[in-house]
Amino acid sequence: MNTFNYKNTAINYSDSGKGNTILLVHGFLEDSSMWVDLTSHLDKRYRVISVDLLGHGRSDCYGYVHTMEDQADMLFALISELRLRKVSLIGHSMGGYIALAFAELYPDNVRSLILLNSSAQPDSDERKINRDRAIDVVKKNSNAFIRMATQNLFDKDAHNLFPDKIEAFTQQALKTPLQGIIASLEGMKIRIDREALLHFSPYPKLIIASENDTIIPLNDIKNQVAGAEVSFEIIPGGHVSTIEQEPKIASIITSFLKKNS
Repeated sequence: MNTFNYKNTAINYSDSGKGNTILLVHGFLEDSSMWVDLTSHLDKRYRVISVDLLGHGRSDCYGYVHTMEDQADMLFALISELRLRKVSLIGHSMGGYIALAFAELYPDNVRSLILLNSSAQPDSDERKINRDRAIDVVKKNSNAFIRMATQNLFDKDAHNLFPDKIEAFTQQALKTPLQGIIASLEGMKIRIDREALLHFSPYPKLIIASENDTIIPLNDIKNQVAGAEVSFEIIPGGHVSTIEQEPKIASIITSFLKKNS
């Protein structure tokens, strides 16, 4: 693992392989370790960088609100530090929101964009209210919030099929600092609509959605990709497809990158 300094904030990242660069961006309550299995498929052909986002994993908090733009600016600082020009972005859930923010702010640095269980739309009014409720719960008992939140990320069968991986996922999530949790909830709540990027951006795009994802419903994604120049794949399972469908998403992603990188 490596560390770089971003505005007096320590950022942790891994860097392996050679070739065109892939930048892996994890989601809320996750960290760069979620990409270990996928990286083993990718770093034989590409340079793969995975980052602990602000307030997650071993990276420090930057403020009390981590906007998607804050996170994107940090990612740009990292690739600038590494003297990289273009990257292929793969973002899971909140990581997809951040990848979209990066693509809007730094379009010349994007080779391709993959959204995994993510959305280009902002929070609905109802979702914003739920974010505020979540913040209240987190302030009272962050561990209870995390355990409840992580249980809802998986399809019902996954708990029987992958109990050890889900427990490891939960234990990692429990390490997320209170400030990091709240700052991300606040940031996701105020993110803007970037659906236009799916229609008008010039680089290749792929969205992978899960049939039983309760966080990013499949029908919402179907509506977003209608009429857009986006490769679209539907897979079984719930929200954390890197656990539930790792071989399938690895195959889809490697095939897409082979054609578009």
